[in-house]
Amino acid sequence: MEPIQAIPGNAQTLMGGQLADDLSETQLLDDSDQEEQNSMRQDSQWDGHVDMASLSIPQGTRNMGLIRQRFLRQILGLNPFKTSYFALYRPLDDLQSRLILFLACILSIAAGVPLPLIGVILGKIINNFPPDEVALDIRLKQLMAIAVVFFLVTWGWSVCWAVIGERVSRKTRERLVERTLGMDQAYFDTVSPDITNILTEKTQTIQAGTSEKVGLFITSISYFAAAFTVGFFLNARLTGVLFVSVIPTMTVIVILGTKYISRFAKQADAFTEQATAIAESAFRGVQIVQAFGVSERLAQDHLNFLRKALRAGIKKSITGALMLGEVYFVAYAANALAFWYGDRLRQGSAEAGTIYAVVFLILDASFVVGQFGPFIQTFALAAAAGQSVFDILDHPTAEIDVYSEVGQVLQRSDFEQDITLQDVTFVYPARPTERVLESVDISIQSGKVTGLVGPSGSGKSTVAALLLRLYDPPTGIVKLGGTDLRNVNIKSLRSHIALVTQSPVLFTGTILENIMLGMPDDEEVTEEEAVARSTAAAADAHCDFLDNLPDGLHTIIGSGHHSQLSGGQKQRISLARALVGNPAILILDEYTSALDATSEAVVLENLRRSSLDSGRTTIIIAHRLVTVKDADRIIVMKGGAVAESGCHDDLVRANGLYTELITAQQFDKKRSPSPNSTLVSGANSLFNDSPTPAKAPQERLATSSTPSDEPEKKKAGELISRSLSLSRSEAPAIIIGLVASLASGGITIGEALIFGNLVELLNDTSNSPQLAAKISLYCLLFFILAIVALISRSCGGGAFGLVSENLVLRVRDVSFRTILMQDIAWFSKPGHSHHNLMSKLNMDSGHISGLSGVILGTFFSIATSVIGGIILAHIVAWKIAVVLLAAVPVMLFAGYFRLRILAKAEERHQTAYNSAAAMASEACASIQTVAALGKERHFFQKYRKAIQGPYQESLKFSILGNIMLAFSLSITYFVYALAYWWGSKQVREGMYTQREFFIVLPALLFSAQSAGQLFSLAPEITRAKTAAQSVFALHDEKPSIITSSDPEHPENDDAARVVNLTSNTSISKGELEFRGVSLHYATRPDVAALNDVSFSIQPGEYVAFVGRSGAGKSSTVHLIERFFDPTAGHVLLDGKDIREHDVHTHRARLGLVEQEPDLFPGSVKFNIGLGARPGFEPSEDDIIAVAKDCDLHDFIMR
Repeated sequence: MEPIQAIPGNAQTLMGGQLADDLSETQLLDDSDQEEQNSMRQDSQWDGHVDMASLSIPQGTRNMGLIRQRFLRQILGLNPFKTSYFALYRPLDDLQSRLILFLACILSIAAGVPLPLIGVILGKIINNFPPDEVALDIRLKQLMAIAVVFFLVTWGWSVCWAVIGERVSRKTRERLVERTLGMDQAYFDTVSPDITNILTEKTQTIQAGTSEKVGLFITSISYFAAAFTVGFFLNARLTGVLFVSVIPTMTVIVILGTKYISRFAKQADAFTEQATAIAESAFRGVQIVQAFGVSERLAQDHLNFLRKALRAGIKKSITGALMLGEVYFVAYAANALAFWYGDRLRQGSAEAGTIYAVVFLILDASFVVGQFGPFIQTFALAAAAGQSVFDILDHPTAEIDVYSEVGQVLQRSDFEQDITLQDVTFVYPARPTERVLESVDISIQSGKVTGLVGPSGSGKSTVAALLLRLYDPPTGIVKLGGTDLRNVNIKSLRSHIALVTQSPVLFTGTILENIMLGMPDDEEVTEEEAVARSTAAAADAHCDFLDNLPDGLHTIIGSGHHSQLSGGQKQRISLARALVGNPAILILDEYTSALDATSEAVVLENLRRSSLDSGRTTIIIAHRLVTVKDADRIIVMKGGAVAESGCHDDLVRANGLYTELITAQQFDKKRSPSPNSTLVSGANSLFNDSPTPAKAPQERLATSSTPSDEPEKKKAGELISRSLSLSRSEAPAIIIGLVASLASGGITIGEALIFGNLVELLNDTSNSPQLAAKISLYCLLFFILAIVALISRSCGGGAFGLVSENLVLRVRDVSFRTILMQDIAWFSKPGHSHHNLMSKLNMDSGHISGLSGVILGTFFSIATSVIGGIILAHIVAWKIAVVLLAAVPVMLFAGYFRLRILAKAEERHQTAYNSAAAMASEACASIQTVAALGKERHFFQKYRKAIQGPYQESLKFSILGNIMLAFSLSITYFVYALAYWWGSKQVREGMYTQREFFIVLPALLFSAQSAGQLFSLAPEITRAKTAAQSVFALHDEKPSIITSSDPEHPENDDAARVVNLTSNTSISKGELEFRGVSLHYATRPDVAALNDVSFSIQPGEYVAFVGRSGAGKSSTVHLIERFFDPTAGHVLLDGKDIREHDVHTHRARLGLVEQEPDLFPGSVKFNIGLGARPGFEPSEDDIIAVAKDCDLHDFIMR
């Protein structure tokens, strides 16, 4: 029989995989048995007091110990080998949280006690059914009173556990961000955690494993214990037989199933993380991806990892489906055993009601054990997710601890001393065999300008990193005066040092917010003072372009390539950020590499003046020697050592390495320009001093064609239809799943027929010779139902699991391709930073699987059960069925209303949490800049504030939503009271027999309870629907430039693309013309990046674009690459507008080297090979030849 109260876990986790391991994939994991054996010998926490003699314990004893520890790990979460489940609650270290946790546990335990009492009451009603009105009235009042108590305690624990889950999730997120930002640079060089994935998917998994499902699990355990206690009290023999036969079997199924599911889940996660790394690098460097046409190659690499994850996911799905089928088989087979053995006891002293009560309790308890599987899997997945978190939180604190209060606190006067490096040797943690510095001795005079010059890789930037204590040298000492920097408080040290790097990092926000990051945290200034200081710093950094931006200092910019600022503009903002805090030491690392000559001269003069006024120590690291010519001292480095030092004149007279560098950089001004060389200047108003403010109401803005409005919300039917359309290839599996789901739903109907007949037979006191044979027949039918349940649940779960895993792969693949084909302007829109896109890709692709996976199968199963139950009930006893049917919508309404509440909450929170995760990921991706600024606490507090809003909203929603949960779980017992009152009345009046009543009762109420299971999946359904809205809104994005690609069918245009590139039509003469071209970026529509520009470039010419920063040089290149289309005018290639060329063919003719280079995960060979034309695979000789041409080969081979 079905349990009276169904308490399912996460239905999606019921999908498992084949038990056979694929060697290439399982190599990602150590064999779990061997790992556990090793852990038993080595883990000091668990075996620290065991001497070596313990290793001689007999094998059988050791195996028993291993089995015991496995049992504790699986059932209780006590995991001595990996992350303990209980460790997830570590963040709850405040008294209030612990009190709520304690109350949640008490209420959960209390919620399991009333249910066995209800079984006893129902058993007494069944004895001599129908009972007289007085006795029935007493029993029904008792039943409703217990139901009220159950409602109150259920609401209590559900609210408490919702609060606990939110607090665990929020505090885990906070501590994770705080700890990650506090890691030293060596950690990021060697580990590089996927913080975006951890902050979204992993913490979501942790929250699912520490919230309401824990309450359900504890309630289930409490009910299990109470049920057996009452069962032994009612009839010890029957209870004992069922206990011995059912519980061990269920336990073995759950433990083995959960073990393999967790193993395959970890394999799938490992491959998914590798796919995620490819996606993140592609989104970050999308301009390079489009320029070189490598989106298809990266998409294939991304897809290959997803396919490996798919294989592991399918194994997980099949394993889970088998486990679920076995659980249902045991439960229904136990029905057969229980009623058969109960009949033998009935011939002694047991009453029918007592037998029913014991069978009801024990079988319901056996279902509870069966439900331990999905619960434990949810907890195991949470613990596995926690492992990623605790790998960071429990990482040993390095000597460079930015949060430490230890060390000498420096004042500005302390920096009036010289800085010295004494016999310093250094290697980077990621390259421990390569010495970057070798016994270096350097002295940097206070208040002076010191230049560090030398070839690439000579160790110049490493010196700067050591001064900031981003690293500590393994040998040697770095001193400020006589103080070893190791003895100085890190925050204090960095607050007096400012760094400007060659590749400046700006953060999402306004320009003002970026500049203000240079102010020390301990400085208290008003907003007016901050603006004034930022304005002055911007003036010193020659940020004259701010006057032409629509909002000046308050202009919002993005990060990376999507800031809509030129390299020179970003470099000057970075310099202003360094100057605003008036640092004692200013380190300039190739800080003028992106500046034009005029801006460079102004900046240099401003820096000289401010350095003299403030007595600042300035360190200039440069390749261009003109920037250090006037330095007080120049240190020339080569091969990690100091080659020579002195002022410019002294070094020139020495005629050493410095002179060689000067000679190499000199430009022969007397040489006449080549006849094929052109200097494009301001003759055609191409490069003015700054972008020209100009309104262009009639012109198109350089953006994608997609409207900026929120996409229209799609109905659930459309979402499911589109999900299924992505699963067309799995149509046979869908059909098998649907048929199996129909069979699973039909089991309830068969159960009702068998149950009604058995109750009548057990109440039969005639002692007919045929009675035992009839009971045995129906028990045999119950066993047949068990076989049907095994087959249908296993096939259905496995089939829909296959569909679900393939849908995840397809959604990730199509989403990845769709994003890469969007216009470059699309990436500058709010919420489209590569961090936001990664959050969406990670979360949405996993959540959408519910629309075609096990949730869909559950829906069809329940629909069959409900419709079939209603039809059967009306055929057998329509007067009883009509009254009970009126109560069914009430049961369904409670679940539906809770679903609606959760849907609204989920929709709001997903955006907020994703945005917060993107912000934290942005900070962690730029950790060197964050560390140099000393802003770890700033970004942590900013993240903390960002997630506070969703947390507060979740608490409000949980109170109302969990009223509906408690109502949906307890309404069943009020309906039972109505059913027994009305049914008894009909039977007493002779309208129907007890057999007919006990067919109608389970046919309707068991079906309605099954429907309640669907609503218990409300969080999963809600997440699936929200994810589907987001995914299909993304898939509906239509770019205006790359219009020929179909992300859902990439094979259709790949061949054509290669044909185009290799055909004669792809050959170009190279004649380029701009004719009246204007360009307005959508983010700054009032500013003309280019204004009526016209020029032409003849084939074979060597052309230089020059002009001040922000004048439009990069915009010109972007138009040539067709990253944007002009808002007016035409860009012509060989006399033909480039918009008429196939964009892939056009870009394949071009080669681009950007100011801010992007590299992708993989080897140097892989990164160089990405520049090959699509359809052409370069040989290793080609790669080596190119590396030599770029003076890269010797560096690689070192």
